[in-house]
Amino acid sequence: MLQAMTKTGKYVTLALLSRDEAQWYQKRKTPFYCPVCKGRLIIKVGSEIIPHFAHKSLISCPNQANGEGAYHERGKLSLFAWLKNQGYDVQMEYYLPSIKQRSDLFISLNSKKIAIEYQCATISMKEILSRTKGYQSINIIPIWILGGNRMKRLGKQGLYLTQTEQQFLHQFRKDQQPKVIFYCPDTNQFARYDMMCLSGQSRTVGQLQFLHLKNATFARLIQPRNINAFSTQWLLEKKRFRLYLPKRVYGQERQFREWLYLNQLIPYLLSGWIGLPVPGQWTMNVPIWTWQTYLCYDFFNRQGHFTMKQLQSYIQPFRKNITSQFPMLKRGTDPVLTYLKYFVLLDKIDFLNFKFKLVT
Repeated sequence: MLQAMTKTGKYVTLALLSRDEAQWYQKRKTPFYCPVCKGRLIIKVGSEIIPHFAHKSLISCPNQANGEGAYHERGKLSLFAWLKNQGYDVQMEYYLPSIKQRSDLFISLNSKKIAIEYQCATISMKEILSRTKGYQSINIIPIWILGGNRMKRLGKQGLYLTQTEQQFLHQFRKDQQPKVIFYCPDTNQFARYDMMCLSGQSRTVGQLQFLHLKNATFARLIQPRNINAFSTQWLLEKKRFRLYLPKRVYGQERQFREWLYLNQLIPYLLSGWIGLPVPGQWTMNVPIWTWQTYLCYDFFNRQGHFTMKQLQSYIQPFRKNITSQFPMLKRGTDPVLTYLKYFVLLDKIDFLNFKFKLVT
């Protein structure tokens, strides 16, 4: 840990001191204590490590660091100084006894409380959900910032995001699309990624923006942005789906490919209506071409007339459980209804008497 308490209750952040000052405390054997469990701490200072505190004995303490390395500590210190310089009331390694959680950084902003988690190591989906819901249970806004070491690029405007990493997506009240934020202490750069669409289980397309620490503000980092859905990266992903045949497919993707084969459908001959990017695609649990193909070639073609209830019943298996799986996201725009509006606007579907009639 980076922060400890003296006998008099004064907080000391060892890494903010010079190495000589830290070694002076170490040589004097100045007693320091854990702010949470009050256990005795020892000082660790070396030529290749950030000066920090560690528990003297192996005890179970919520303030005990798990797998935090030098990269994480440098990033946390950098973010702390960055927020402090902007005038925010920010505290480091803030412990919340009511939920038994420690946030890397904690901001008090008027009536709002914000907990910032800087995550550089692998973490389970269960722990992400547990910590997120813990903060929300006491009306604290959680913001996860990922280490730059976790960012995997997909072209210029896309990222690979695993199912677990998609749990880090945020969507604030005015956001049209969810976003994930990265920070690298080696380059002092933020990367903000506004995700538009899933084009595969972990392939995502959106808009990636880099901001240097000295030019970025906290408000700018989280403010809403409009992005262009029909990007060059998206067209490349659409081309990939139409022309590239994967060697191995599993689960839902395999079922989809088998369904195409049985219905004598070939990806590169599918209608141009397949693969239209729509807001809210992240609420679906399959790639955009999958549910749009089923909708056009199965549902629409088999229904002379259909009601909204029938449509929602058909599409429900393709939706994620947003409430339980993604507590930091708000449903917002329904991608299926937006897709339907495209057909209505171009007179491909007539909307009459609360029923839709497909125009052939």
